[in-house]
Formats: sequence, structure tokens, C-alpha cells
Amino acid sequence: MAQPRDAFSHLSLRPDRPGRALLFYALLTVLMTFPLALRWNSALPAGAGDLWQNYWNFWWWKHCLLEGLNPLHSPLLFHPAGADLVFHTHSPFNQVLAMPVNLLFGEAAAYNFCVLFALTVSGFGTYLLVRELTGDSRAGLLAGMVFAYFPQTIEQSLEHLNLVSVQFIPLSLYCLVRWGRSFRLADALALGAFLGLNALCSWHLGLKLGLIVVPWIAILLFRNRRRWQTWCAQVAAAAALATLLVLPLLVPMAALIASGSDYYIKAPVPRGIDAAYLLTPTYASPLFGSVVESRYLDRAYQASGFVCYLGIVPVFLAGIGLWRFKSRCLPWLAVLLGGLVLALGANPFWNGTLHESVGLPFATLREIPILENLRVANRFLILTGLGLAVLTGFGWRALRPRSSLALPAAAILLLADYSWLPFPVQPVEHSSLLRQVASRPGAVLNIPFHQRNRTVHNMVGQTTHGRPIAGGYLSSYPPEIQAHIDNEPALRSLAGAPKPDVAVDLRRLRELGFRTVIIHKDRLDSSRQKLFREVSPSQLLERKRVLRLGGVPDQTVVRIREQLDEALGGASLEDERLAIYFL
Repeated sequence: MAQPRDAFSHLSLRPDRPGRALLFYALLTVLMTFPLALRWNSALPAGAGDLWQNYWNFWWWKHCLLEGLNPLHSPLLFHPAGADLVFHTHSPFNQVLAMPVNLLFGEAAAYNFCVLFALTVSGFGTYLLVRELTGDSRAGLLAGMVFAYFPQTIEQSLEHLNLVSVQFIPLSLYCLVRWGRSFRLADALALGAFLGLNALCSWHLGLKLGLIVVPWIAILLFRNRRRWQTWCAQVAAAAALATLLVLPLLVPMAALIASGSDYYIKAPVPRGIDAAYLLTPTYASPLFGSVVESRYLDRAYQASGFVCYLGIVPVFLAGIGLWRFKSRCLPWLAVLLGGLVLALGANPFWNGTLHESVGLPFATLREIPILENLRVANRFLILTGLGLAVLTGFGWRALRPRSSLALPAAAILLLADYSWLPFPVQPVEHSSLLRQVASRPGAVLNIPFHQRNRTVHNMVGQTTHGRPIAGGYLSSYPPEIQAHIDNEPALRSLAGAPKPDVAVDLRRLRELGFRTVIIHKDRLDSSRQKLFREVSPSQLLERKRVLRLGGVPDQTVVRIREQLDEALGGASLEDERLAIYFL
């Protein structure tokens, strides 16, 4: 039966007009992240920690391209030892994709370009998948909106570029569905390409997608076992292509693992989502934020990944889809529920209370080789968002509304339900004094340094001055780094939060190649406490930013500055944030 024409008839998205769908999601992405597109090269999403690590990654890959360096080892971090970055989170696909933007307009523009690209293509890929499953372009249109602008995905965009880059998950499954129907080699190769690109966005995303793809392929081959040799050959071709794409990164990782290195295995983060918030709109919602804000003030933890709102419209449509197309929807219900159960963590939260007496399946992942690396529970909500999006499409297909206003109304309600407007952004600001450090020889010692993510801004400063620095914030720390600091008294005494009676060994620092010491006055304990008092409890992102500022006791900095002033005659450069000493 022909679809009725309505106000969205120009977006009917016939199978031969996917370009219109892509444009539709591009415009929606600009809207849902407003005003990011207006400040695309001067601001970033309002993250506090890992965002700046991703920012540094763009600078580092550009530096490697221009200087002919290997991005998997940096001599500019943890001077003078340097640092292996083999297990560091680079998100290589994004680095390569945005390199032209990075070279022309800088790191902020590159980061923002990747966020906008990921959201746009996530919607488009889901549209293709659901259109293939339901035969309904409009169902695909609505489903793509659910997956692309899923509230936790938008929240993750504030910190984790690798976790917002989920666009190749629906594209991979789209190719898998097509291959399962026709067993064409072209679809198998496309599947392999998207699997490889997905892993190049994030190894964690690769493992999560594998939880769906591997059993799916096994079932397809079992059902069509009469021609299993031909189809196994196609699966092998897809696997070979995916492996070829990731091989440049896989080989050094495998070499380290073979040599006995296991520092890539990190402690699990079992904090899952709080199930009481599954139907609680986000605190940033322009419609419901003021109503639910007080609940988020008391939430169990502040880290990105807590937001788990499913949405009223998607849940309603998903229920209809399950009722009408039960057998076709059951696999996607399994994806939704499987992701949801794992996202709850090892022990469930309910209204901010952790129930340690209740054990959940996430705890068993630590016992499964390879899957043990999926250590952060809340990130499994990516699979929940995917399952919900597909079920939403089936729900729309079941309704087949005839009203010309139905699709615009559903789209508007969905966008209003999911919107985070204005999208939180922050300016990219660097002290002008750092540019004067760029012309100096030698390495830079920041105080504080080696406080993990609390001193990620030392790396941000490096993107301006370009000199080697004493510390760094990595996704995985090779054990040699800590040994290097522990075995060097001149660095060990200054690492972390130094004691008030610390002695600065300038002679040894010079021998190690340090020629500049930067005191970060804005990271004193008193400065952090003052900023925290000035921030309203309702400013959740700003409070998180202040809490992430590295803390050093005031009396310790006074002692360090006294020694530097006595030896060097005072700071060479100083403003309200920095005091810079040239050795």
C-alpha cells in the first residue's frame, strides 16, 4: 500500500534517495549540539578530563605527521624516559578522518568535526539498518534519531570521543542483514570494512559489536549449512579485511602481550547505571530539567555514563513493535535487555543506593579472556540504545499512521524528549605565557605533575609550547613510567601532591634536561576550594570541572617558590594562573 503524502513527503526517503536522509541527520546534529557548530574552532564540549586527553591526541598525531614520528611512542611525555602509547586510547579512525581539518583549523575543530560526523552517520546508519529490516523509510528515519541522539551518547560526547563514535555499529549490522539475505561477497566485504573501522574508533566498541555479530553469523551459517564452504569463505574474506585494517595497531599490541606485558588489563569499573533513572529525563533537558534537577544533584556518581534515560516516545513505540512483530523483534529485544543488564554493573544501583548483596552478570566478564577488557559497566548502554532504536522502527511500522502530521509530531516529541539544549560548550583558552616557553630549549616540569587525569591540562599546555613535559595522562600506564619516577628522587619528591617540606634539586633537574618549571597557581588547594564555593550545586558540569583540578597544598607551593626565587631571583614570567621559572 502506498504511503500517504504529508508535510514530510520530501523526506519520504525512497530506497533510491538516501542522500536526503543523510542531509536530514546532518541538520539535526547541528541543532542537537547547538551552539557547537557556531564555535567549531574555538570551543569544545564541556568535559573535564578525558576530553582534554582526546584534544592532546589530535595535536600529537598532527605533530607526528609533520615530524615523521611514530604515534605509538612519545618522547615528549614523562621526560626523560618517554612513554609507549601502544595501549593508549587514540581512536585512530578519528585521527585520520579529521587530519585535514586538524592541519587547517586546529585541534578543537578536528574534535568537533568528529563529534558532528559520528552523530550524523550514526543516525544515517541506523536509518539504513531499520529501513532494511522493516521496508519502511520513515521507520528508519525515526529509529536513526533514537540511536544518534540517545541521551547517554550525547553525554559521552562531552568526554569520550571514542564512545560517541558508534556510527559503524549500525552500518556493520546493515551489511550483515543484507549478507544474510543474499550472501553476496560485496556485502560480506562491506561488513568486514565496517567492523575494522569500528574497532579503529575504539577497541571496546569492537568487542561490543562482536557480541552481536559472532553469534549472528554462527546462526546464519548453521541455517544455511548446505553451502557452508562458500559462505565460510566469504566470512573469512570479511574477517581478513577487518584484520588488515587494524593490523598496524594490532601487531605492536600483540608483540607487547607476547612479551609478557599485561598493563592493558585495568581494574574494572563496576559502577553501572542507576535503574531508577531509566525513565528520568536528563538534568539538561529544556523541558524537564528544572523538574528533575534535584534528583541529579544526589546521583550516585558524577562520571560520564550515569545518564541512562530511554525516552517516552521510543519506549512506547518499542512496546508496540514487540506486540505486533514479536518474532522479528525478539533478537533486538535481546540486544536491548542484554546491554541493559550488563550496564547495571556488578551490583545494582537504585536511587543512589548500591545493593551489594545482589550480584549481576557484569561481574563474570572478568573471568572471560578478552571480554575482561570491557571494564566500564555503564558503556553497555550503547547496545541498549541500538536495540531500542530498532524496536522503535518496528513500532512505527506497526502503526503505519495515515495522518500527515504523525511523523512530524513523533519526531518533534522525540527531539524534545532527548534534547540537551543549549549543548554545553567551553572555550579553548591557553595562557599567552606558554607561547614564550615554546622558544626555550629543554623540557618543562609542571607543578603539580603526575596526578593522572587531574593534570591532563599539562598536556593541553604542551599543545601550545611543544616542549617535552615530566608527566602525562594516559589510558594505560606502562610500568616503566612509575619505575622511572620512583627511581629518580628529584622527580619523585615533586610528583603528585608533594609534602610541605619538599626540597627542589635544581642541579639534578638541569642534568635531566629540564629548563623550565611552571607553577600552576590555579591548582592550589585554596584556589580549588574557592572555585568550588562559587559554583552552584545545580552547575553539575562546572562542579565536575573544578573537582578535576589538580590539588597541591598551598604551603607546599610556597616552599617550592621560596627555593626557586632564592636560586633564580624570581619568576621569569607570571600571570594570575601561572608562574614560570627558567632554569
